Amino acid sequence: MSTAPLTSQATPQPAARTYIGWQQEKVAFIFGLSGQRALTMAAALLAAILPIAASRPSEGVVTWPVAAVLTLAAFLRIGGRTADEWLIAAVSYHMGAFRRQHIFASGPFAPLPYGAPASPPPMDLPGILAPLRILAVPSGPGREIAIAHNRYDRTYTAVARIRVPGLGLADSARRDQRVAGWGALLAGLCTEGNPIIRVQAWQRIVPESGAALRRWHHDHLDPGAPAVASHITAELLATSTLATSQREAYLSFVLDARRAATSIRAAGGGPAGAAVVLIRRLHALTAAIGNAELEIEGWLGPRDLAEVIRTAFDPHVLTPLAERRATAFAAAAAGRAWPGLPPGVDPGAVGPAGAEARPGVYLHDGASSVTYWVHDWPRSQVYCTALAPLLGGGGHRRSFSLVIEPLSPHAAEREVMRERTARHVAVRMRQRTGQIVPEHEQAAMDRARAQDADRAAGHGLARFTAYVTVTVTDPAQLDDACAALEADAAAARIEIRRMWFAQDAGFAMGALPLGFGLPKRRW
Repeated sequence: MSTAPLTSQATPQPAARTYIGWQQEKVAFIFGLSGQRALTMAAALLAAILPIAASRPSEGVVTWPVAAVLTLAAFLRIGGRTADEWLIAAVSYHMGAFRRQHIFASGPFAPLPYGAPASPPPMDLPGILAPLRILAVPSGPGREIAIAHNRYDRTYTAVARIRVPGLGLADSARRDQRVAGWGALLAGLCTEGNPIIRVQAWQRIVPESGAALRRWHHDHLDPGAPAVASHITAELLATSTLATSQREAYLSFVLDARRAATSIRAAGGGPAGAAVVLIRRLHALTAAIGNAELEIEGWLGPRDLAEVIRTAFDPHVLTPLAERRATAFAAAAAGRAWPGLPPGVDPGAVGPAGAEARPGVYLHDGASSVTYWVHDWPRSQVYCTALAPLLGGGGHRRSFSLVIEPLSPHAAEREVMRERTARHVAVRMRQRTGQIVPEHEQAAMDRARAQDADRAAGHGLARFTAYVTVTVTDPAQLDDACAALEADAAAARIEIRRMWFAQDAGFAMGALPLGFGLPKRRW
């Protein structure tokens, strides 16, 4: 049985808009080969011709098999990656494991800063998160905003918790309006010299703690209520959250200190000046965020951002932290002073007590996480709800990270023309040699031409990628959680690949809203 809206034939309902046109980046160092594969092929060619050039063919018994192995390593693909890429990733991981760099110990094992034993413990984070520190910047009377400073990349990140109205129950016109607002927000960042270099849209689905509901029930329970009714209600509150989940949505903006060097110096210089420039930019984006129908619940403070990071590393603390927050808010609403710790987590305790990066899984504080990279997006027309299956139905903890890099008009023109030239040459070479042009190459050339037309019409262009992380607290459920995620991605016609030998970096990219995850363009 199916239902349809009752509409008059004189006013037909507009068709839902579909989306397509993304281009997968190609490495174009030499003839479509990366620098690494080009060196491999050069070594193979040298090994093949060396016995002939030296007039010693007998040495070919050794060098020619080596040349064959190097050629296979450059062109043989296993699981979407060439053999040389697998070899380098495996060797790099095992070299780090030999030096015990894949194991992280913090908490009571972290040494205090030398010469200042009484100072608060510093942030101690593993892997690529080690250069981070959280700055507390005043943003109003009694309020602070957290700025995540990456000392290695010289970037500053601010994170906002947002409320997304959702697209599932909205009509097609409202959906298109919301997507257009999101596109306008990104297009406004596609300007020359814009210091905002990345935008991350991050969502996660976690089990519902029920802390706020239990606190409300405790505050409004009638002392004269029957004991049986109180007992039944308590049991219902204890078990009702087992089958429910909540979604958290965050929006992160990353500022590059090198692009904003002049403005930072004018604001006083250093991290304080960079934070001022970033906050100024965020205030300018408030209207654009509102036009996308994204309601900002608040910019995260230092303890709030630390709580988001801490609960990603240790899911077990989610319930006690939610209980403390609900109790503190209830006390503030009643006008009472809260004697306990303030809501959130101290930034000095944000990292995991222990973590281990294994080839296919990341272990951290009693939980196991697996991160996947979205390798290929749907190749056919899709609706704006295409990404919804990646978050699942709440059976397991999942987080989805979409990282976007807006390109300036000059950079967009360069990228589009490079793509059009490469596609045009590939098609013309096949035509001149009498080969049949595959449909996927013709479709890619048409998409590149359409992107060039959109760019000429004033539209913005952006690089983007996405990651999905699934987390379980019971290792026996990890395979089931991964299989469920892979099935949901296949149903959405999205190809995902497990980040073998890089699960610790994948966790930072997919499970945390810190603006990581978009590598530089490879040539």
